[in-house]
Amino acid sequence: MRKSVKKFAVLIVALIMALAILVGCGGNYTSSALYGYISSQTKAVSNGGFVVEKDNWIYFINGSEEYTAENKFGNVQKGALMRISQIDLDAGNYDRTDVVVPLLMVSQDYTSGIYVYGDYVYYATPTSTKNTDGVVENSWLDFKRSKLDGSETMRDYYFRVSNNATVFRFVEIENVVYCLYVDSTEKEIHSYNTETKTDTVLVKGFESYVLDAVDVTNPTVYYTMPVEKKIGYRKGSTNSESYKQVYTVRADATECPYEIDLATDYTDKDSGEVMEYTNLGKLIFDGIGAKDQKTVFNHFGNENAPTVGYTYTLVKYENNGLYYTRTDTAGGSSAGDGGALYYIADADLAASDWNAVTANASDKNVQLAANTTSASATSLFYIENNAHYYMYVQDGKIVRVKVGTAQQAYRAEETILSYNATGATLLFTEGNYLYYSTSGTNGSSLNRIRYNGAKDDYNGMLAADLIESVKYLDIDYKNSWYKPEAVAGHLFFANAATYGYGYTYVMKNPDDNAEIEAMNDKLEQVNKVFTEIGKKFSDVTNAAKFYFYTADKTKIREEKHVGEYKEDALAVFEQFTDLKAGAYGTDQLKDKSGKAYNVESYFYNRIGTINKADTEARDEALEKLLLSEEEEEKTGWQTWQYVALWVPVGAVILAGAVVAAIFLLRKKR
Repeated sequence: MRKSVKKFAVLIVALIMALAILVGCGGNYTSSALYGYISSQTKAVSNGGFVVEKDNWIYFINGSEEYTAENKFGNVQKGALMRISQIDLDAGNYDRTDVVVPLLMVSQDYTSGIYVYGDYVYYATPTSTKNTDGVVENSWLDFKRSKLDGSETMRDYYFRVSNNATVFRFVEIENVVYCLYVDSTEKEIHSYNTETKTDTVLVKGFESYVLDAVDVTNPTVYYTMPVEKKIGYRKGSTNSESYKQVYTVRADATECPYEIDLATDYTDKDSGEVMEYTNLGKLIFDGIGAKDQKTVFNHFGNENAPTVGYTYTLVKYENNGLYYTRTDTAGGSSAGDGGALYYIADADLAASDWNAVTANASDKNVQLAANTTSASATSLFYIENNAHYYMYVQDGKIVRVKVGTAQQAYRAEETILSYNATGATLLFTEGNYLYYSTSGTNGSSLNRIRYNGAKDDYNGMLAADLIESVKYLDIDYKNSWYKPEAVAGHLFFANAATYGYGYTYVMKNPDDNAEIEAMNDKLEQVNKVFTEIGKKFSDVTNAAKFYFYTADKTKIREEKHVGEYKEDALAVFEQFTDLKAGAYGTDQLKDKSGKAYNVESYFYNRIGTINKADTEARDEALEKLLLSEEEEEKTGWQTWQYVALWVPVGAVILAGAVVAAIFLLRKKR
């Protein structure tokens, strides 16, 4: 008797939360359509992060908000989905934005965000349902969609999960949108069809998996599976073979590609129950050895298998292929290798004559390294002119390796891109540049370097300015949220500076590093002016910094402040704000076009809206920190509180004392 692998189709929409008493009212939230939107099937750019571009509109999450915040439709500002036109973005009209979805775009999977397909945006949002005690179950996630013109949003949800850190991807196959998601507790990978409202378990019992690390809209998953021994099988047993298998599956899979007879060898002799096995994937690597006993899961047998079998470690999935290692089950290299890193292209794995056993020895597997000491999951891989490269950080240096042959120890060429990258984390490549982070004040600093130049371009004193790494101003981005994104000619990031409150900030992204250097020079010049003023007028230095952050030159004239400044001090303040000539070079703080750069907004700006509570808290804090007032007004504020609040441009001067300066600028060579 043959028994096909059981196909699980679980309707998660029908799942009733144990403590829930309310599941929504059905239908949609509706509102007037936003102006200017034109229906289009154009493919979105940068899909799946916190910023997406489509049809001359840029959609972005309005800052980092906690999932515990109120998530009542229509009341959400921070963390909501907003949009800005490309025209306004280019013109710097960062306040000309619209709320598209007034719900929290908040899940704890910061590798996945908003997805735009057709006229809809797909996302996860914290559940607003209350339990029997009246407590909102906001650790659960609802998966929904809304129209891009803001006119419709699902009142209910496609499905709901209990873990707000659930890894997910919205993907599209032949105009049907699926949501891939992983139940890490049950070791299941699911695919939810938003058209048929069907949830399919693609695999149950996986050991590890990898999704595409760069293209989060890729519907393909790779995963490893154990092989259950058939001898003495008992229900609930975990008596696995020493070798492993690697499978791949796509989001639109609905049935197993193999016929598997489980009844013969996988029936519990006491209960008579047949083992449940869910796996809709295609077997691409089978680690069975020549001496291993074949099972119903070894779809290619063990003919031409090595003497001993293999286990596999999936390192990464990018560049249209799988990066993996294999180690023989004897614990050594007698069967070929002991943990070498390989790359295999998707296209090769899709071949109709692919044999999962003989594939281990196929020359389609490109060996990249002898091990994963440097070529690891934290490395960035790329392919250029059919040559494989990878980049990694070691001992404060960023190293690029061009892959060679065994005779070259697989390192045909090694290039040190940067010697000054202590604590660096490689983020992504965009254009010719590698973006990476280093330690910041409250978050991380952002840097970039030309990564694909010729080896001689990085040769010490001969290195060109365009090759040298540069730091992005004094940017301090929130590293517990999404990493910065370069979209539509601009750089977007969540501001980790205390006064930034985690809101989204933006700046025009310079075409080359020389432009960033020029901006850094301008900011350094502002710092020098602060330093020179501070030698005689410490209180005016802080007042000038208040203006730098707020562009408000009237606050100092209010009654509670103005009496604390002498007229000559106020004159210096006006020199700074109005760029008047004076002893401190204040008239020089303008570019060739005459635009003043004595304000932070010259360099980068908050985009979107800031809620009232954050506005009031920010303004009050900056005022207390930087503007002099009656001593009793300062009661209760301690020096450490000022320092904790301040992300300075230069030194902070408080009560005549100089607090340690934090110059968030790049170092010159």
